[in-house]
Amino acid sequence: MFYMEDAEIALMFSLLAIPVAIWLQLWVKNRRQHRRNQLGEEEFENTGRAFFSIIVEGTAVIGGLIMIIVASGGVIKYVINFYT
Repeated sequence: MFYMEDAEIALMFSLLAIPVAIWLQLWVKNRRQHRRNQLGEEEFENTGRAFFSIIVEGTAVIGGLIMIIVASGGVIKYVINFYT
């Protein structure tokens, strides 16, 4: 059974997840911009730092996109249940 209180809680978490996901995307963008040299190429101090950066930034991008998809689904589900 679907209760309205549960839907409102899910909506609240969905709406809170969207700014977090956007912040993650902006964080990755800023990290990449700070690593650029004058020619526009990304520079790393060593291979280990490059590998770590690829893993962390890739996880942040994928996680942020998943959060946006799930949060959008929560908002859409609330709207559908509210208006039916």
